Amino acid sequence: MPIRHFPGQAEGENIEFLVRKHWIIDVKVSIITLAAFVIPVLIFFSAVVAYWPGFFNNSRGIITIFFLLYLLFAQLIIYIKWLNEELDLIIVTNRRVINLDQVKFMERTVSETNLSQVQDVKGIAKGIMSNMLEYGDLEIQTAAEKIMFRIENVPHPFETARKIMHLRDKSMEKFGNNNQI
Repeated sequence: MPIRHFPGQAEGENIEFLVRKHWIIDVKVSIITLAAFVIPVLIFFSAVVAYWPGFFNNSRGIITIFFLLYLLFAQLIIYIKWLNEELDLIIVTNRRVINLDQVKFMERTVSETNLSQVQDVKGIAKGIMSNMLEYGDLEIQTAAEKIMFRIENVPHPFETARKIMHLRDKSMEKFGNNNQI
């Protein structure tokens, strides 16, 4: 379901598009899940079947408890990793650019700028995989000295950069240099 409204949206402001992470990030988190969760489970149950046939009848419950605690913490860490990747988002409206950056588990920054203050938008693709799968980083430089919006691993970074610059040009024509919210 597409997002049509967000908190702080001004009257007459429309969402043009959202910039989210590429699906390859979900694959990376899945590989981490496989390495940290599924493989140890398979090894544990293989060891139980092969080396401890009466494991569940004997008093080896402490090993099971430690193993289950490991799985619990592994699952929590993987969830936090996925959440940190999933909640990074850039909202591009007809008037402004809003960057929602999930820095850590309980740390989030929200930055915004008028489209008229966008000076440069850069798409970056490094490596064979990012060029083949068409994903990379997106950097938005504003009129301020150091402020740059950056989101990593977005799909079609060059096309997205062109779209943002096109919207900036349309906004400059429509609203002038003092793009009011």
